[in-house]
Order: sequence, then C-alpha cells, then structure tokens
Amino acid sequence: MSRFSTKLYCAKCGTQNSEESTYCSKCGAALWPTVVPSSGTTPVTPPTPATSSSSGQGYSSSSGGSGSSNPKASFRISSAFSDAIALVRNPTGFMNVNRDNDTSIQTLIVNYVAILAAVPFVATLIGDSLFHLSFGGLALGYGFALAIVSYILDIVAVFVVGFIMWKLGPSFGTTTTQIRATRLAAYTFTPFFLASIFDIIPIVGGIIAFLGVLYGLYILYLGMPIVLNTPKDRIVSYLIVTIVVTFVVYFIIAAIIGAITAALFLAAFVI
Repeated sequence: MSRFSTKLYCAKCGTQNSEESTYCSKCGAALWPTVVPSSGTTPVTPPTPATSSSSGQGYSSSSGGSGSSNPKASFRISSAFSDAIALVRNPTGFMNVNRDNDTSIQTLIVNYVAILAAVPFVATLIGDSLFHLSFGGLALGYGFALAIVSYILDIVAVFVVGFIMWKLGPSFGTTTTQIRATRLAAYTFTPFFLASIFDIIPIVGGIIAFLGVLYGLYILYLGMPIVLNTPKDRIVSYLIVTIVVTFVVYFIIAAIIGAITAALFLAAFVI
C-alpha cells in the first residue's frame, strides 16, 4: 500500500471532496489536492497554484524577467471556449474563482464575447447558405449579410444588458462597476452562444438556442450575489427587472434582424 493517499480538502471551508472534483461541492471554491500520510497524521497541503486558463475566465498575468508578473489581468483568446464550457458546467464554482478577475470592457468584448458570438454567426451562415443554395448567388449574399448583422447585434446586446444592469444596481442595493455588470452579462449570454451551434438546423437550432437563453438566466441568478454582491433579499426583484430588460433587448434585436431580413430578401429577388 502506498504511504500517501490523495484527498481533496477545500482550503476555504474544509469540506472533503471526491478525487475527481475541480470545485468544492459546498462553497464552489477551486480545489487543490492535499497529500495525507496513510498513517493518518496531519495533512500536508502544497502551495495553492496560480489560476490556470481552464479554471479562470481566460485571465493570466504576463510574467517576465525573474518571475515578476504584470498585475493587470487580461483575457487569453485561446481559452475563451474552455472558459465558456467551464462556466456552463459549474457556474457557481467558476464565478467564485473569477469574481475579482476584472479587465477592461474592450478586452472582455474582443477576446471573449466576440469569439463566442462567432458560433451563432458561423452556424447561421452555414444554415442559411444551405437553405438558400437553390436560390442562387443573390440569396447566398443575403444569408451572409444577415449573419453579419446578427453577429454585430449579439455583441451589442451583451454590452447593452451589462450597461442596464450596472445602472439598475443601486436601486436593488447593488453597488458594482460597469465591467462586472458587463462580465455577468457575458456569462448570461454564454449558453446561448454555445447552443447556437445547432442553428445549422433551423427549427431544432431555434429550440436549443432558447434553452440556452433559459440556462443563461439561471447563471444570471447565481451570479448576481457572486459577481455583483447583490443582497440576497434583493436578488429576485433585481433578476425579474433584468430579465424583462433582457427580453426587451432580444425583442428589439429580433425586430431589427427581421426588418433587415425582409429588406435583404426582397432585394435578392427584385434586383
């Protein structure tokens, strides 16, 4: 028998977790193995490692020279999708780990939102192209233009919802920053972006994307007290108002896309 066994004790709350766990089942904190002598003596806990891209929102600290690091966090483009998947798999744990990982709104939009929004862009482009293939080049051009418009509006929607949450915050006992509100908005849209890969199949894709929207609202509910520090007794009311605003934004986006779609469709066959 080995002299040592590996157990995962949470450094934050002390809860013992299974060896396969990445986050604490009780408090959501990131886990690091604790080496325990089989004789049952006092556990020896290794130093806590730096947060990797798979357990953090793509943030990293640039190091140089003799180990000095740049304290300004930044997104790593290559980890956008792995971070998105980690968020969807364990929203509470992911947001707890990355609660204080703030960066600029521009970095957030360019290196996370814009990358994920490319999923519905590509899926819509492929789906519409296949659907309109028999109508010729003009219809294909229409599908491409529609995909671009949808892509831009998806990115704008994240910014707008984040801005509105930031402005509504004080009315619900929430004092936060615009970047944190925008980051939570990005978290909220993440399941929708990922689920939109099924837009390649128009009808089925729409249903799955809607389920992504619902799961995103669940992430929003979990994230308000974690990311925005919303008081527990104000979460529901804040959530309801934010949901209403979010659906209004979706409705406006749908109306704009619908109007552009009609115009492009007519132009494709009239010209």
